[in-house]
Amino acid sequence: MSNIKTGSSYTFDSFKITVANHTAFEKAQQFAENADSKPLAIFGGKATGKTHLLYSVKNTIERNSPNLKIILTATADMVSDLTNIIRSGGTAVQLFREKYLQADVLLVDDIQELAGKEKTQDELFLLFNAFCESGKRFMMTSSQKEAGYGIQDRLVIREFWGDFAVITRAYIHAQFESNAEHINQRKDLLHKSEQLCWKLMHDADFDIDAFKSYYKDIWTYFGKYIGLFDMDREDLRIVCYLNRIDTMLHCKTPVGLNSCEWNTCILFTHALIYTISSHDYTAYRGGFFGNGVLFIPLPHHAGTDDSLEITIDEFDEWFQKFCEGYQRSKRRMHRFHWRFD
Repeated sequence: MSNIKTGSSYTFDSFKITVANHTAFEKAQQFAENADSKPLAIFGGKATGKTHLLYSVKNTIERNSPNLKIILTATADMVSDLTNIIRSGGTAVQLFREKYLQADVLLVDDIQELAGKEKTQDELFLLFNAFCESGKRFMMTSSQKEAGYGIQDRLVIREFWGDFAVITRAYIHAQFESNAEHINQRKDLLHKSEQLCWKLMHDADFDIDAFKSYYKDIWTYFGKYIGLFDMDREDLRIVCYLNRIDTMLHCKTPVGLNSCEWNTCILFTHALIYTISSHDYTAYRGGFFGNGVLFIPLPHHAGTDDSLEITIDEFDEWFQKFCEGYQRSKRRMHRFHWRFD
């Protein structure tokens, strides 16, 4: 299992402190180092480093107190387990509570996932409250924007949590240290991105093989160097170029491409942007940052599930499959009914 999925590579030492997050960093560090810490809630938008701090707490406590039982879980996983129990009318709710109450430290990520789920909120409030009253350490994170919508007040008030911290700016605005190889590869990608944008803007011949090579270079770069919390300003420039390329591809068919290749280029460009940008999704599904999987949101006419997951070794094969699929739909004059065989 990769470090990205387990979070073992995320520590307080690797967290980049900024004006926007230093209070949250200090409170999380104090929480990890003091056995009698009050419950702690950290609020912030997406990509602000909340989950990095949560894993840092877990890793610090494991190092300092290896005998303690620590549970770090996503709220979505707790909701899924509890919902299945409630729907089945089963009597396993007590077992659900005991599963978490046996922990010495409970760390819960993304509590905003409870929004609108009243019965689940009631049950988890009882669980959280029992955990706090037992004197054990309890910490959670939540999106600041969504915390006040569809979440019962008693789950987010200061009196319940004991201590609060808010991160006010996206963590991805930080500047990270890079080695020479990393920097050189990024410079090369930025140069290639600029060239591709120029060709699209000036109607120059579009080389499909060069595009596929560029695409795989970006895929490889992000898979090798960019973890869930490691995207800095220079990396965002690559994403900005991808968005510009996506926009220009949508405007008109590039010179030298047939309509099937054009549609496929659009689909894969969108998929790469989607995968790079979907931080929360990849954190728990083991996606792009974890093991190199690309998530392709499929067009409705693909005749498959809502998304397709492929590896870089499968890229050329699936690129060709999509081209052929668009070609078949073109011949049939029904663009919305082709499927993979």
